[in-house]
Amino acid sequence: MKIYSYGKLRAGRFSSLQPPDGLVSAAPAAFPQTPGSLDWLLGPALGELEQSEEAFQLSVFAPEGSSNLPVMVFLPGGAFVSGAGAVRWYDATAFAAEQGCVVVVVNYRVGILAHAGAVGAGNLVPGDLLLALRWVREHIASHGGNPRDVSLVGQSAGAFWAVVMAQLPEAAGLFQRVALMSLAFQPPLGQDAAAERQGIIENALAGADAALVPITELFAAQGAVARAWAGRGLGLMPSVDDFVPADLFDVKAAMDRLHVEQILLTYTKDEANAFIGQAPEAAFGEEALAGFLGAHFQNPEATGEQLRRQLPGSSPKTRMARAMTLHQIELYATELADAAVAAGKNVTTVRFDVASKLPNAGAAHSLELPFLFNNRQQWADAPMLVGIEEGVFAAAAAELGSVLGGFVRSGAPVTAAGRAVPDFGHNAASLHVIASEGTCLVEHERDHVACRTVKARA
Repeated sequence: MKIYSYGKLRAGRFSSLQPPDGLVSAAPAAFPQTPGSLDWLLGPALGELEQSEEAFQLSVFAPEGSSNLPVMVFLPGGAFVSGAGAVRWYDATAFAAEQGCVVVVVNYRVGILAHAGAVGAGNLVPGDLLLALRWVREHIASHGGNPRDVSLVGQSAGAFWAVVMAQLPEAAGLFQRVALMSLAFQPPLGQDAAAERQGIIENALAGADAALVPITELFAAQGAVARAWAGRGLGLMPSVDDFVPADLFDVKAAMDRLHVEQILLTYTKDEANAFIGQAPEAAFGEEALAGFLGAHFQNPEATGEQLRRQLPGSSPKTRMARAMTLHQIELYATELADAAVAAGKNVTTVRFDVASKLPNAGAAHSLELPFLFNNRQQWADAPMLVGIEEGVFAAAAAELGSVLGGFVRSGAPVTAAGRAVPDFGHNAASLHVIASEGTCLVEHERDHVACRTVKARA
């Protein structure tokens, strides 16, 4: 692994970037952040990194003697407020060697630092990522990669930014295909929503200039926003600007803008468990569940009854987690795949079903990451992996790695046995499922009443 700087601030913490002069090595670092909300699953590795407001760096993993190999640029997640490409979780040494590619993992700004001085004033991350992708175009050949054969892969918040870049005209030609892992339906903030959050920040800073205060004061302001939105979704997140359109998640509009032809969509079976797994059962009564269904589904009564049939004897919390996963990730992936096929794109869909032994986790959001990179040793302190048998891990890692590796090499995912994974089909068993007991193809959840009755996503 080699770590390089891809940019430096022009003038202060909220400024745009300028490229470095040539290849500039860097020590691993993360942008300033507080502990992540998923540490109960992932473990404390992010806390090992030095924090810096100049952590514009990328990590390069290349097999020995590589030349003209396909390139995977990976954007990690972190709910827009945490995460870092330099953390040991994303050690791609094994993936690069096994899949015959060069891997580049990117750090980008998070939290308040990702906004141009104020929430609603503009997003700084697209500019960061454009510079990182241009660094890849200029320098990756010297590390054995083909700058004309690049796949952009994003997970969680990284998938949000990947879908932004895949629709951004300025990024056209910088990568040839896109993989979206656990892309959540999370429309950017409109003007009023951004102003409400910015008001909380300004109140917390008591009139001080956000560009000049110590980072600890920004953390406090960021925490005030998080508390105000506790139980209601994300506090700080991207807002509408020239890079991020208001209709980013409108599937037809997205396909009209998309400048790549090959798409891989993946998600885990129990995505939402990561976010509410630790919450007490009492926090999710039947009334709360009914409120969620009423807010997000056209026919909440029928949807609720279907959930009871699918999950007999389950608690409201269990059904809430399933409804959240359906609404925000699984059903949106199906809608996006439908629109992509209609637009003539090539699409593959994958679900990761291997379950954690950790109580209330299941196949939670982010569980697939150590399998993807096949680097269990780098996740030794991750509670979500405790008790998963080595044979199960090895088989699932081989399968998921092969699927993504095939996509990176040619746009055509393959199984660990070397067979092609079928393209997405509207009425076909084309969802490739990776489970503890092996793999199978199943139909997308079209028989669920929710699949055709999702409320307008606005």
